[in-house]
Amino acid sequence: MKRHRIRTAPQRRGPRQKRDGAAMVEFAIVANLMFVMIFTCMEFARMNMARNLAQDAAYYAARTAMVPGATREEAVAEADRIMGSLLDDSGYDVTVSNVTFDAPTITVTVSVDLQAIAMFTPMFLPNTTIETQAVMKTERYEGFYEQ
Repeated sequence: MKRHRIRTAPQRRGPRQKRDGAAMVEFAIVANLMFVMIFTCMEFARMNMARNLAQDAAYYAARTAMVPGATREEAVAEADRIMGSLLDDSGYDVTVSNVTFDAPTITVTVSVDLQAIAMFTPMFLPNTTIETQAVMKTERYEGFYEQ
């Protein structure tokens, strides 16, 4: 007849060690790094959003100014409308050049002050701007209105 041996869990030697304090110290070290990473990601996301918005504002302002009869004020108003979704009236600058009848291209530049959109980055990069430019050919030429 075969005897079956019952296995039991190994017995611990010595008293049980408590690790509550070690877990708290580990959390204190890791939590700081985790919060720095989260805030860094948020900062880069906001700067990327501002850069994309500035590109859109420059593009649509140039589209507005490229048609015959358009004015510089219309292009700036279009850029202000788009940039207003992220910033108030300050924090960015719109420059429109070559809005004349005989100009072959329209150039719109939008500059965003990093101080206006970022929370922590200006501490490390003071006086920094995000700048984007759109250049488009105009629809103006001398024979357009003549038949």
